[in-house]
Amino acid sequence: MTDDKINGRKSVLIACFSDPSADPRPSRMVRFFSELHFAVDVLGYRCRENPAIRHWFALEVPKFSLLARVRRYFRGLIVSLGIRVFPWQRLRNWLNDYRFKLTGFRQELISSNYDYIVVQDLQMLPLLLGCKRGAKVVFDAREFYPKQNEESLKFRLLEQPERYRLCREYLPACDYLLTVSDGLAKLYENELGLVAKVFRSVPVSQAIPFVDPLPDKVRMVHHGAANRNRGLEKMIEIVCSLNDRFTLDFYLVGSASYVKKLKEIALDCPRIRFRKPVEINDIVQMLGSYDVGFFYVEPSTLNLRHCLPNKLFEFIQAKLAVVIGPSPDMAQIVDRYECGFVGSGFSVEDMVRVMETITQPNLRRAKLNSEEAAKSLCFEEEKKVLMAEFGMNA
Repeated sequence: MTDDKINGRKSVLIACFSDPSADPRPSRMVRFFSELHFAVDVLGYRCRENPAIRHWFALEVPKFSLLARVRRYFRGLIVSLGIRVFPWQRLRNWLNDYRFKLTGFRQELISSNYDYIVVQDLQMLPLLLGCKRGAKVVFDAREFYPKQNEESLKFRLLEQPERYRLCREYLPACDYLLTVSDGLAKLYENELGLVAKVFRSVPVSQAIPFVDPLPDKVRMVHHGAANRNRGLEKMIEIVCSLNDRFTLDFYLVGSASYVKKLKEIALDCPRIRFRKPVEINDIVQMLGSYDVGFFYVEPSTLNLRHCLPNKLFEFIQAKLAVVIGPSPDMAQIVDRYECGFVGSGFSVEDMVRVMETITQPNLRRAKLNSEEAAKSLCFEEEKKVLMAEFGMNA
Protein backbone atom coordinates (compact mmCIF):
# COMPACT_ATOMS: atom_id res chain seq x y z
CA MET A 1 0.00 0.00 0.00
CA THR A 2 1.37 3.44 -0.96
CA ASP A 3 1.96 6.26 1.55
CA ASP A 4 -0.91 8.17 -0.09
CA LYS A 5 -3.31 5.29 0.65
CA ILE A 6 -2.10 5.09 4.23
CA ASN A 7 -2.68 8.85 4.59
CA GLY A 8 -6.16 8.58 3.03
CA ARG A 9 -5.28 10.43 -0.18
CA LYS A 10 -7.05 9.17 -3.28
CA SER A 11 -5.18 8.41 -6.50
CA VAL A 12 -5.86 8.36 -10.23
CA LEU A 13 -4.07 7.05 -13.31
CA ILE A 14 -4.39 9.06 -16.54
CA ALA A 15 -3.48 6.86 -19.54
CA CYS A 16 -2.87 8.20 -23.05
CA PHE A 17 -0.73 7.68 -26.14
CA SER A 18 0.48 11.29 -25.96
CA ASP A 19 2.28 13.87 -23.87
CA PRO A 20 -0.52 15.07 -21.58
CA SER A 21 1.03 18.54 -21.28
CA ALA A 22 0.53 18.97 -25.04
CA ASP A 23 -2.79 17.11 -25.42
CA PRO A 24 -5.82 19.12 -24.24
CA ARG A 25 -8.18 16.46 -22.87
CA PRO A 26 -5.57 14.47 -20.89
CA SER A 27 -4.18 17.79 -19.66
CA ARG A 28 -7.61 18.81 -18.37
CA MET A 29 -8.05 15.44 -16.65
CA VAL A 30 -4.73 15.97 -14.87
CA ARG A 31 -5.92 19.42 -13.85
CA PHE A 32 -9.34 18.18 -12.72
CA PHE A 33 -8.02 15.50 -10.39
CA SER A 34 -5.12 17.64 -9.15
CA GLU A 35 -7.57 20.34 -8.07
CA LEU A 36 -9.38 17.65 -6.04
CA HIS A 37 -6.05 16.78 -4.36
CA PHE A 38 -5.73 13.34 -5.92
CA ALA A 39 -2.30 11.82 -6.36
CA VAL A 40 -2.00 11.77 -10.16
CA ASP A 41 0.01 9.13 -12.04
CA VAL A 42 0.37 9.06 -15.82
CA LEU A 43 0.89 6.23 -18.29
CA GLY A 44 1.99 8.06 -21.41
CA TYR A 45 4.79 9.90 -23.15
CA ARG A 46 7.06 12.07 -21.03
CA CYS A 47 5.83 15.62 -20.48
CA ARG A 48 7.74 18.55 -21.92
CA GLU A 49 6.33 20.51 -19.02
CA ASN A 50 6.05 19.44 -15.39
CA PRO A 51 2.44 19.21 -14.24
CA ALA A 52 1.60 17.86 -10.80
CA ILE A 53 2.42 14.22 -11.52
CA ARG A 54 3.38 11.80 -8.76
CA HIS A 55 4.69 8.98 -10.94
CA TRP A 56 5.32 8.39 -14.63
CA PHE A 57 4.88 5.09 -16.40
CA ALA A 58 6.82 6.20 -19.46
CA LEU A 59 5.81 4.84 -22.85
CA GLU A 60 8.36 4.79 -25.64
CA VAL A 61 7.94 7.89 -27.78
CA PRO A 62 7.50 6.97 -31.47
CA LYS A 63 10.36 7.91 -33.76
CA PHE A 64 9.60 9.50 -37.11
CA SER A 65 12.63 8.67 -39.21
CA LEU A 66 11.84 6.88 -42.46
CA LEU A 67 13.20 3.59 -41.11
CA ALA A 68 11.17 3.91 -37.89
CA ARG A 69 7.98 4.63 -39.83
CA VAL A 70 8.53 1.65 -42.11
CA ARG A 71 9.16 -0.64 -39.13
CA ARG A 72 6.07 0.66 -37.36
CA TYR A 73 3.95 0.16 -40.48
CA PHE A 74 4.96 -3.47 -40.94
CA ARG A 75 4.77 -4.18 -37.21
CA GLY A 76 1.20 -2.88 -37.20
CA LEU A 77 0.34 -4.76 -40.39
CA ILE A 78 1.64 -8.10 -39.08
CA VAL A 79 -0.01 -7.70 -35.70
CA SER A 80 -3.32 -6.65 -37.30
CA LEU A 81 -3.27 -9.73 -39.49
CA GLY A 82 -2.49 -11.89 -36.45
CA ILE A 83 -5.41 -10.43 -34.55
CA ARG A 84 -7.70 -11.17 -37.50
CA VAL A 85 -6.45 -14.76 -37.81
CA PHE A 86 -6.32 -15.92 -34.19
CA PRO A 87 -9.67 -16.49 -32.45
CA TRP A 88 -8.36 -16.47 -28.85
CA GLN A 89 -9.07 -13.25 -26.99
CA ARG A 90 -6.09 -13.55 -24.65
CA LEU A 91 -3.70 -13.85 -27.61
CA ARG A 92 -5.41 -10.97 -29.40
CA ASN A 93 -4.99 -8.79 -26.31
CA TRP A 94 -1.31 -9.74 -26.00
CA LEU A 95 -0.75 -8.83 -29.64
CA ASN A 96 -2.55 -5.54 -29.06
CA ASP A 97 -0.32 -4.76 -26.06
CA TYR A 98 2.78 -5.81 -28.02
CA ARG A 99 1.88 -3.56 -30.95
CA PHE A 100 1.37 -0.52 -28.74
CA LYS A 101 4.30 -1.34 -26.42
CA LEU A 102 2.14 -1.77 -23.34
CA THR A 103 3.76 -4.98 -22.11
CA GLY A 104 5.69 -4.82 -18.84
CA PHE A 105 3.42 -2.45 -16.91
CA ARG A 106 0.77 -4.84 -15.55
CA GLN A 107 2.18 -5.83 -12.15
CA GLU A 108 3.14 -2.31 -11.06
CA LEU A 109 -0.22 -0.93 -12.19
CA ILE A 110 -2.12 -3.63 -10.30
CA SER A 111 -0.14 -2.96 -7.10
CA SER A 112 -0.86 0.80 -7.33
CA ASN A 113 -4.53 0.22 -6.36
CA TYR A 114 -6.06 3.36 -7.90
CA ASP A 115 -9.40 4.94 -7.10
CA TYR A 116 -9.89 6.06 -10.73
CA ILE A 117 -8.30 5.07 -14.03
CA VAL A 118 -8.95 7.49 -16.90
CA VAL A 119 -8.29 5.93 -20.31
CA GLN A 120 -7.86 8.18 -23.35
CA ASP A 121 -7.14 5.55 -26.03
CA LEU A 122 -9.14 2.47 -26.96
CA GLN A 123 -6.19 0.08 -27.29
CA MET A 124 -5.27 0.65 -23.63
CA LEU A 125 -8.52 -0.80 -22.31
CA PRO A 126 -7.61 -4.54 -22.18
CA LEU A 127 -4.52 -3.81 -20.07
CA LEU A 128 -6.09 -1.24 -17.76
CA LEU A 129 -9.39 -3.02 -17.14
CA GLY A 130 -7.28 -6.03 -16.17
CA CYS A 131 -5.44 -3.85 -13.62
CA LYS A 132 -8.43 -2.04 -12.13
CA ARG A 133 -8.95 -3.94 -8.85
CA GLY A 134 -11.39 -1.59 -7.10
CA ALA A 135 -10.85 1.40 -9.39
CA LYS A 136 -13.57 3.18 -11.31
CA VAL A 137 -12.58 3.13 -14.98
CA VAL A 138 -13.42 6.18 -17.11
CA PHE A 139 -13.12 5.91 -20.89
CA ASP A 140 -12.88 9.29 -22.60
CA ALA A 141 -13.94 8.66 -26.21
CA ARG A 142 -12.64 11.51 -28.34
CA GLU A 143 -13.82 9.73 -31.49
CA PHE A 144 -16.25 7.03 -32.48
CA TYR A 145 -13.33 4.64 -32.80
CA PRO A 146 -14.78 1.91 -35.04
CA LYS A 147 -15.11 4.53 -37.79
CA GLN A 148 -12.18 6.81 -36.96
CA ASN A 149 -10.44 6.42 -40.34
CA GLU A 150 -13.26 4.88 -42.34
CA GLU A 151 -12.15 6.62 -45.53
CA SER A 152 -9.15 4.21 -45.64
CA LEU A 153 -9.57 0.75 -47.20
CA LYS A 154 -6.68 -0.55 -45.08
CA PHE A 155 -8.46 0.65 -41.95
CA ARG A 156 -11.75 -0.95 -42.95
CA LEU A 157 -10.11 -4.30 -43.72
CA LEU A 158 -7.59 -4.59 -40.89
CA GLU A 159 -8.40 -2.12 -38.12
CA GLN A 160 -12.16 -1.76 -38.04
CA PRO A 161 -13.04 -5.33 -36.94
CA GLU A 162 -10.60 -5.06 -34.04
CA ARG A 163 -11.99 -1.65 -33.06
CA TYR A 164 -15.48 -3.13 -32.92
CA ARG A 165 -14.17 -6.07 -30.84
CA LEU A 166 -12.49 -3.77 -28.33
CA CYS A 167 -15.57 -1.57 -28.08
CA ARG A 168 -18.01 -4.46 -27.64
CA GLU A 169 -15.82 -6.39 -25.21
CA TYR A 170 -14.45 -3.58 -23.04
CA LEU A 171 -16.57 -0.43 -23.16
CA PRO A 172 -19.46 -2.10 -21.27
CA ALA A 173 -16.96 -2.96 -18.52
CA CYS A 174 -16.08 0.72 -17.98
CA ASP A 175 -17.80 2.54 -15.14
CA TYR A 176 -18.09 5.79 -17.08
CA LEU A 177 -18.11 6.60 -20.79
CA LEU A 178 -17.47 10.19 -21.87
CA THR A 179 -17.40 11.70 -25.34
CA VAL A 180 -17.05 15.13 -26.93
CA SER A 181 -20.35 15.81 -28.74
CA ASP A 182 -24.03 14.89 -28.88
CA GLY A 183 -23.52 13.40 -32.33
CA LEU A 184 -20.81 11.01 -31.16
CA ALA A 185 -22.89 10.10 -28.09
CA LYS A 186 -25.74 9.09 -30.42
CA LEU A 187 -23.36 6.94 -32.47
CA TYR A 188 -22.27 5.04 -29.37
CA GLU A 189 -25.91 4.53 -28.41
CA ASN A 190 -27.21 3.58 -31.86
CA GLU A 191 -24.33 1.31 -32.91
CA LEU A 192 -23.19 -0.18 -29.60
CA GLY A 193 -26.09 0.36 -27.21
CA LEU A 194 -23.93 2.43 -24.86
CA VAL A 195 -24.83 5.66 -23.08
CA ALA A 196 -22.06 8.26 -23.17
CA LYS A 197 -21.98 11.49 -21.19
CA VAL A 198 -20.95 14.56 -23.20
CA PHE A 199 -17.95 16.37 -21.71
CA ARG A 200 -17.00 19.13 -24.14
CA SER A 201 -13.42 20.08 -24.99
CA VAL A 202 -13.47 23.58 -23.52
CA PRO A 203 -10.41 25.55 -22.36
CA VAL A 204 -9.70 27.18 -19.03
CA SER A 205 -11.23 30.64 -18.69
CA GLN A 206 -8.75 33.35 -19.65
CA ALA A 207 -8.85 37.12 -19.28
CA ILE A 208 -7.75 38.64 -22.57
CA PRO A 209 -8.61 42.06 -24.00
CA PHE A 210 -11.39 42.48 -26.52
CA VAL A 211 -9.99 43.50 -29.92
CA ASP A 212 -12.28 45.56 -32.15
CA PRO A 213 -12.37 44.52 -35.83
CA LEU A 214 -10.95 46.90 -38.39
CA PRO A 215 -13.27 48.50 -40.97
CA ASP A 216 -11.41 47.13 -44.00
CA LYS A 217 -9.88 43.86 -42.78
CA VAL A 218 -11.12 40.46 -41.61
CA ARG A 219 -8.19 38.79 -39.85
CA MET A 220 -8.84 35.04 -39.78
CA VAL A 221 -6.95 32.24 -38.06
CA HIS A 222 -6.92 28.44 -38.05
CA HIS A 223 -4.84 26.24 -35.75
CA GLY A 224 -4.55 22.53 -35.07
CA ALA A 225 -3.45 19.28 -36.65
CA ALA A 226 -2.52 19.09 -40.32
CA ASN A 227 -4.53 15.95 -41.02
CA ARG A 228 -5.12 15.15 -44.67
CA ASN A 229 -8.67 13.94 -44.09
CA ARG A 230 -9.66 17.43 -42.94
CA GLY A 231 -9.14 18.82 -46.44
CA LEU A 232 -7.47 22.08 -45.43
CA GLU A 233 -6.93 22.78 -49.13
CA LYS A 234 -10.59 23.81 -49.28
CA MET A 235 -9.97 26.55 -46.70
CA ILE A 236 -7.20 27.91 -48.92
CA GLU A 237 -9.51 27.78 -51.95
CA ILE A 238 -12.20 29.66 -50.04
CA VAL A 239 -9.83 32.44 -48.96
CA CYS A 240 -8.41 32.76 -52.49
CA SER A 241 -11.99 33.27 -53.73
CA LEU A 242 -12.65 36.12 -51.28
CA ASN A 243 -11.75 39.77 -51.73
CA ASP A 244 -8.65 41.41 -50.28
CA ARG A 245 -10.31 42.20 -46.96
CA PHE A 246 -9.76 38.61 -45.84
CA THR A 247 -6.48 37.20 -44.53
CA LEU A 248 -5.81 33.78 -43.00
CA ASP A 249 -2.98 32.66 -40.74
CA PHE A 250 -2.40 28.92 -40.21
CA TYR A 251 -0.76 27.52 -37.04
CA LEU A 252 -0.37 23.84 -37.89
CA VAL A 253 1.21 20.83 -36.20
CA GLY A 254 1.54 17.30 -37.52
CA SER A 255 2.43 16.11 -41.01
CA ALA A 256 5.34 18.18 -42.34
CA SER A 257 4.76 16.85 -45.86
CA TYR A 258 1.11 17.92 -45.80
CA VAL A 259 2.00 21.38 -44.46
CA LYS A 260 4.54 21.69 -47.29
CA LYS A 261 1.83 20.79 -49.80
CA LEU A 262 -0.54 23.39 -48.31
CA LYS A 263 2.16 26.06 -48.54
CA GLU A 264 2.67 25.24 -52.21
CA ILE A 265 -1.08 25.51 -52.88
CA ALA A 266 -1.21 28.90 -51.12
CA LEU A 267 1.95 30.24 -52.76
CA ASP A 268 0.10 32.63 -55.07
CA CYS A 269 -2.07 34.07 -52.29
CA PRO A 270 -0.06 36.45 -50.08
CA ARG A 271 -3.09 36.88 -47.82
CA ILE A 272 -2.45 33.36 -46.45
CA ARG A 273 0.45 32.86 -44.05
CA PHE A 274 1.84 29.90 -42.13
CA ARG A 275 2.99 30.80 -38.64
CA LYS A 276 4.95 28.92 -36.01
CA PRO A 277 2.62 26.88 -33.72
CA VAL A 278 2.41 27.78 -30.03
CA GLU A 279 2.10 25.61 -26.91
CA ILE A 280 -1.43 24.63 -25.91
CA ASN A 281 -1.44 26.93 -22.88
CA ASP A 282 -0.66 29.91 -25.17
CA ILE A 283 -3.26 29.22 -27.86
CA VAL A 284 -6.06 31.45 -26.59
CA GLN A 285 -3.71 34.38 -26.03
CA MET A 286 -2.34 33.95 -29.56
CA LEU A 287 -5.85 33.84 -31.05
CA GLY A 288 -6.93 37.03 -29.30
CA SER A 289 -5.31 39.32 -31.88
CA TYR A 290 -7.56 38.00 -34.69
CA ASP A 291 -11.18 38.65 -35.67
CA VAL A 292 -12.38 35.25 -36.93
CA GLY A 293 -11.67 31.65 -36.08
CA PHE A 294 -12.13 29.70 -39.32
CA PHE A 295 -12.75 25.95 -39.53
CA TYR A 296 -14.32 24.38 -42.59
CA VAL A 297 -14.35 20.59 -42.73
CA GLU A 298 -16.50 18.49 -45.01
CA PRO A 299 -18.39 15.52 -43.46
CA SER A 300 -16.38 12.86 -45.29
CA THR A 301 -16.57 10.60 -42.21
CA LEU A 302 -19.03 10.30 -39.33
CA ASN A 303 -16.38 11.51 -36.89
CA LEU A 304 -15.75 14.65 -38.92
CA ARG A 305 -19.48 15.22 -39.33
CA HIS A 306 -19.97 15.19 -35.56
CA CYS A 307 -16.72 16.80 -34.47
CA LEU A 308 -16.81 19.41 -31.72
CA PRO A 309 -13.13 20.29 -31.48
CA ASN A 310 -11.01 22.14 -28.97
CA LYS A 311 -10.42 24.91 -31.52
CA LEU A 312 -14.09 25.92 -31.65
CA PHE A 313 -14.13 26.67 -27.93
CA GLU A 314 -10.67 28.24 -28.06
CA PHE A 315 -11.96 30.62 -30.75
CA ILE A 316 -14.86 31.54 -28.47
CA GLN A 317 -12.65 31.90 -25.40
CA ALA A 318 -10.43 34.27 -27.43
CA LYS A 319 -13.52 36.40 -28.22
CA LEU A 320 -13.43 35.67 -31.94
CA ALA A 321 -16.32 35.32 -34.32
CA VAL A 322 -16.52 31.77 -35.67
CA VAL A 323 -16.88 30.83 -39.35
CA ILE A 324 -17.78 27.18 -40.05
CA GLY A 325 -19.63 24.96 -42.48
CA PRO A 326 -22.96 23.45 -41.40
CA SER A 327 -21.37 20.71 -39.25
CA PRO A 328 -24.32 19.96 -36.94
CA ASP A 329 -22.64 19.84 -33.54
CA MET A 330 -20.56 22.96 -34.15
CA ALA A 331 -23.43 24.83 -35.81
CA GLN A 332 -25.61 24.15 -32.78
CA ILE A 333 -23.12 26.05 -30.59
CA VAL A 334 -22.63 28.93 -33.04
CA ASP A 335 -26.37 29.34 -33.60
CA ARG A 336 -27.21 29.11 -29.90
CA TYR A 337 -24.77 31.86 -28.89
CA GLU A 338 -25.02 33.84 -32.17
CA CYS A 339 -21.25 34.03 -32.18
CA GLY A 340 -20.44 33.55 -35.83
CA PHE A 341 -21.38 32.67 -39.39
CA VAL A 342 -22.46 29.24 -40.65
CA GLY A 343 -22.37 28.26 -44.32
CA SER A 344 -25.59 27.01 -45.89
CA GLY A 345 -23.86 23.99 -47.40
CA PHE A 346 -20.59 22.13 -47.77
CA SER A 347 -19.06 23.81 -50.79
CA VAL A 348 -16.56 26.56 -51.48
CA GLU A 349 -19.35 28.66 -53.02
CA ASP A 350 -21.56 28.29 -49.93
CA MET A 351 -18.74 29.45 -47.66
CA VAL A 352 -17.75 32.36 -49.87
CA ARG A 353 -21.37 33.47 -49.97
CA VAL A 354 -21.77 33.59 -46.19
CA MET A 355 -18.36 35.15 -45.60
CA GLU A 356 -19.11 37.96 -48.04
CA THR A 357 -21.93 39.03 -45.69
CA ILE A 358 -19.41 39.85 -42.94
CA THR A 359 -19.27 43.55 -42.10
CA GLN A 360 -17.52 45.41 -39.30
CA PRO A 361 -20.78 45.84 -37.30
CA ASN A 362 -21.97 42.21 -37.53
CA LEU A 363 -18.43 40.95 -36.94
CA ARG A 364 -18.15 43.06 -33.80
CA ARG A 365 -21.54 41.81 -32.61
CA ALA A 366 -20.47 38.17 -33.09
CA LYS A 367 -17.22 38.82 -31.21
CA LEU A 368 -19.14 40.36 -28.32
CA ASN A 369 -21.43 37.33 -28.25
CA SER A 370 -18.36 35.08 -28.08
CA GLU A 371 -17.11 37.13 -25.15
CA GLU A 372 -20.37 36.41 -23.36
CA ALA A 373 -20.46 32.74 -24.39
CA ALA A 374 -16.91 32.24 -23.10
CA LYS A 375 -18.19 32.72 -19.53
CA SER A 376 -20.07 29.40 -19.70
CA LEU A 377 -18.02 27.56 -22.35
CA CYS A 378 -14.98 27.13 -20.13
CA PHE A 379 -13.41 24.35 -18.09
CA GLU A 380 -14.46 25.92 -14.79
CA GLU A 381 -18.10 25.38 -15.78
CA GLU A 382 -17.73 22.18 -17.82
CA LYS A 383 -15.95 20.31 -15.01
CA LYS A 384 -19.28 20.35 -13.16
CA VAL A 385 -20.33 17.64 -15.67
CA LEU A 386 -17.55 15.40 -14.30
CA MET A 387 -18.34 16.27 -10.68
CA ALA A 388 -21.96 15.24 -11.18
CA GLU A 389 -21.14 12.13 -13.25
CA PHE A 390 -18.60 10.88 -10.68
CA GLY A 391 -20.79 11.78 -7.69
CA MET A 392 -18.21 14.18 -6.26
CA ASN A 393 -18.77 17.22 -4.08
CA ALA A 394 -17.45 20.60 -5.17
